[in-house]
Amino acid sequence: MIDITKLKTFVAVADLGSFSKASEILYITQPAVTQQIKALEKIVGAKLFQRQGGKIVLTNEGRRIYEIARSLLNDYENLMEEMAKIKKDFKDTLFVGVSTTLSEYKVPELIAEFHSQMPGISIRMFVENSQQIEDSLISGVLNVGIIERTPSEKFQSIKWLMDEIIYFTYPEHPFAREGEIEPERLYEADIIFREVSSGTRKIVREELERLGVIFEKLNIKVEVNCGRSILNMVRSGYGTSFLSKGLLERDLQEGSIVQVKIKGFSAKRWYYIVYPENAKLSFLASRFIRFLLSKSEKEITV
Repeated sequence: MIDITKLKTFVAVADLGSFSKASEILYITQPAVTQQIKALEKIVGAKLFQRQGGKIVLTNEGRRIYEIARSLLNDYENLMEEMAKIKKDFKDTLFVGVSTTLSEYKVPELIAEFHSQMPGISIRMFVENSQQIEDSLISGVLNVGIIERTPSEKFQSIKWLMDEIIYFTYPEHPFAREGEIEPERLYEADIIFREVSSGTRKIVREELERLGVIFEKLNIKVEVNCGRSILNMVRSGYGTSFLSKGLLERDLQEGSIVQVKIKGFSAKRWYYIVYPENAKLSFLASRFIRFLLSKSEKEITV
């Protein structure tokens, strides 16, 4: 017997071209993914995947099953939506992609609150950069995403939250006593930056270059792909950095770090709620988006 779980696993592997990525997205082990695919192949009576140039691709039989499976999953979403309207109860899984920065402070709390309103559901939160979230949305693995850059034309998007990136250091640093510095003073500082592919780094670089700072001449001593790790390093008394003010709010209030203003510097960005242009939003994704939009900026950032 074919169940929805096996079909979702099959479609995820096909869309991502990887058993390991599918296991990560679906929050199951890679052996479990393999077992489900083998069980489906046994039912179908044919191999569904093959290796080609180091990648996992569908066989001819797999492509035939894939189209039908996608159609069945869409019908399943419609069925669950109608049942939810009738019963006012719902049991399904929401797959949501969240940009790295927001995943480190407020979104997890919002997801927990949303789940408390719909306790019968499951939520899988996928934390990655904006490009990977967009790719997973297009493939159909994710239902909805929250990204930190202007989305491409392939997506429907809703401006959700304004974010400000600030420069900060530890209280004993000379810049902390000055309060505000000229842009060229940054050449004197040891700086911890987010990784090259980070949206935060891209925005900061563009703004600094607008102010005449030669980015390659900055003393970038450490690169880290986690904002909280950067915060902990600075808080312990090392270096300076740029991060989202929302992530730093509590430490700024407690005085364990200090904001340092840079004359003329202003780095702001919007976070967007996104989903594919031509996709039909599931009932659960629609409810989640309405929930996010119901929250005021104060509720999100404080």
